[in-house]
Order: sequence, then structure tokens, then C-alpha cells
Amino acid sequence: MQEQKKIRVAVIGFGKLGILHTAVVNMIPQAELAAIADINKQLSTYVQQSGLRAPFFSDTDQMLAEVKPDAAVICTPAFATLSVAEPCLARDMDLFLEKPLADTFDAAKKLTRLVSGRKIVHGTGYLFAHMSLYKKAKSLLAEGLLGRLYRVRSSMYTSEVFGKKKGWYYDAEKSGGGVVINIASHLLYLLYWYFGPAKSVFAQTRRIHSDVEDGATALLEFPDGLQTVMDVSWSVPGYRLPYTEIHIEGENGTMELTNDYIKLYLYKAHRGYPREWTTIHRIDLPSSSRFEIGAEGLYEEDQDFITCCLERKNPAGTWNDGFEVQRMIEAIYRSAAQKKAISIGEIQ
Repeated sequence: MQEQKKIRVAVIGFGKLGILHTAVVNMIPQAELAAIADINKQLSTYVQQSGLRAPFFSDTDQMLAEVKPDAAVICTPAFATLSVAEPCLARDMDLFLEKPLADTFDAAKKLTRLVSGRKIVHGTGYLFAHMSLYKKAKSLLAEGLLGRLYRVRSSMYTSEVFGKKKGWYYDAEKSGGGVVINIASHLLYLLYWYFGPAKSVFAQTRRIHSDVEDGATALLEFPDGLQTVMDVSWSVPGYRLPYTEIHIEGENGTMELTNDYIKLYLYKAHRGYPREWTTIHRIDLPSSSRFEIGAEGLYEEDQDFITCCLERKNPAGTWNDGFEVQRMIEAIYRSAAQKKAISIGEIQ
């Protein structure tokens, strides 16, 4: 029997997300963990003690030259993503980038141009595309369960910042911003995935504890005049993990979507869903994942990327999708700064 081809994967950036992706890649049958790279040389001791067989490098260029991996999962801070991705792309490697795509809109634009027209598999780390409940909601909307959509209300809250914090994550020059780009980008991806590219936005941001925004409220307009209100904050008590809520109103009823369930109210029965109330719980939906490490959907996300590397196709959530989210983020920041509505199509 012919041995199955494996994708040799390097993980670049060995912080929290890098450690999680390393563990997952190491378990995927079609992948081989080829190397780990991080500028912090002291992490080599941790890699050795963890039992990982992959070599550790503190110099990414040296790793690329010596190991010559097929693909890489890049988990560096946002300000370093472009500089790390460029030498990988020069070697025609397939690349997965943790979200956001970059720290700035210009850097995100350069990344998408670097892969445009090339046969490179490129994915970005928006987990919602791989989580069973959000995929179920996507399929219900796609089959017209609610009919024409009228209005959407959405929010994402977490309990993370209640005083001044240090580090690159809270430095706009390095992270690109605060709660909008670093946490709420997941919600923006979901809105883009469900409703398409946004057309305009009017937003306000607020600083409470940080030098970056701790909260934001935005009115986004999507195709067909669909209006969405979004409120996000990482300074709300009572949310140990980020909690998402989306309320969708349509001509045939409503959908309430959270981390835990989909609650439907239909005016008319539709394709097996009865009139009035139906609740679909996340725990009752089948999952293809064999593991849940650190975040639901992480295994599916990396498995999808590896499969696409083997089959030479686009994963769920390409850099082009990540760029559309980055465009929405840029529009929110411009709108808040200029105190006016911004046409997203004009952001090029």
C-alpha cells in the first residue's frame, strides 16, 4: 500500500495560540510537525521538555532554509505577520495566518496581493466558520428559512479589561487597535459570512481603561438595505469567555443565535421546522472533531487547512475573506475618528 502523503508544517510564533496549533497539527494524521520557530530562545527548553520531536529555531529564515517545510501556521503578533509571511511566500509555501490578517489595512492589502493569482493555499483563523452551531445557522439562512431579512442586532462581550494593561496587545501601534480588531473581528467575520460584504458603517468607539478602544458600537449596512447594529466590549463583568449574540428578524420569523443555541420563531412552517418555537442546542449537533483543545473548532480549522493543502483548494476562510473583515475594521476606525458614516467600498 502506498504511504499517504503528509504536509510538513512549521508553526511560527509559540505563544498561547502557537502552542494550541502545535498540539493540533501534531495530531492530524495527514500532517507532520516539521519545525517550531519563535524569537524567544528560552522556549526551546519548553519544546524539549514537552516531548515534541520537531526542532526549535529562534531564527525563522534559518528554519526555512534548513527544514524547507511545505506549509506554515503563523501565530506571531499582528505587527509581525507580514514580515514573517513574506519569506514563506517567496518559497511558495502554503500559509495559515491567525486572525486578524494584519495589524493595519495596508499590511492586509499587501498580503492579499502577494497571493493573488498564485497557486498558494491561504487560510485565516476565524473559528466560527468551523463551529457546528454557526455552520448550522449559516445553512438555515442560506435555504431561506426566515425569508427576506429586515434587521440584525449583534453583540460580543467578554470580561478581560478592568484596568490599565501592558503589552503589545494594548498598544495600537503593534496590535492595530483594541477590542474591535482583536476580539470583535470574529463577530465581524460572522456578519460578513452570513450577509456578505458590508456597504457602509457609522461607528463610535470608547476608551475606558486602555490606550486602545475598550468598546465600540456600529451601525453596518449590508446588501439589500439590511441594517445591523453591533455592540462589543471586553470590559463587561460576567463573561469568562467571549459571548456572542445575534438576533435576526425576517419576513417569516426570527432567529436568536448565541454560543450555545439557535432559537427560532417561525410564522409559517418551513422544511421540517414547525410554526412557532424551535431550539437547536450546540451540544445536540454532530461534530466532526475528535478533539477540543483550547477552543471549539480549532481541530477542524487546522484539519481543513491541511486537507486543502493536499487537495489544492481554498479553505473555509481565505485571506480574501480576512481582507474583507479588515476592510470593515478599517471602516469602523475611520468612522469613529471622523465622526461620520464611511462607505466601505471606498476603502481600497
